[in-house]
Amino acid sequence: MDRSQKSGSGLSRLAPGRPLVFGVLLSVLAACGSQSAREAAVAEAEAANMAAEQAAAREAAEIERQRAEAEERRRLAEAEERERRRLAQERQAAEAEARAEAQRLAREQAERAERERRAALAAARAERQEKMDRIAALEQQIADIQAETDSDSEQALIMQQAIAAAEELLAALTAEVAKYELTDESGNTLEPLSKDLIAELEAQKDELVERARGL
Repeated sequence: MDRSQKSGSGLSRLAPGRPLVFGVLLSVLAACGSQSAREAAVAEAEAANMAAEQAAAREAAEIERQRAEAEERRRLAEAEERERRRLAQERQAAEAEARAEAQRLAREQAERAERERRAALAAARAERQEKMDRIAALEQQIADIQAETDSDSEQALIMQQAIAAAEELLAALTAEVAKYELTDESGNTLEPLSKDLIAELEAQKDELVERARGL
């Protein structure tokens, strides 16, 4: 009886300690569960943070790329504008130089034309004066021939022919001088000059005078 009672008394003493062990075990298990959840949450938070940082980095890189592209476009646009202005200035300078050259050539051409016109006028006046001098000399020669001529001689006959040739030459020279009344800006007569006819008449007159004086 006594040993039975003692055994019962030992079990009675152990029975109250079992809930404590179970509590500790449950706490340990709960602690283990909470730690895993925290670690999982931390890992998830870190992953989310890393993803956010990566997204932010990508966004910053995209912004920087767009900024760099915009800066490059601006730089190229400014370079193109500078090149356009440079080409425009070169074109304007070339056009101004071409205009100046054209004006210089036109001025030189006008001056040359004016010199040629004045020279032609001077030559025409000189030629007209030379013909007038020839007319005066011819008139004097006719008078001298008439004074020297013996009306009954052969010489007189030739002299009369010479006088007729001289008078014809005189008429041609007079008509030639009259042509100088109508000239262009360069002094050229509007009606062609009869230089060949005058030369022929003068040669004929000179031949007759020489024949008459040789008799």
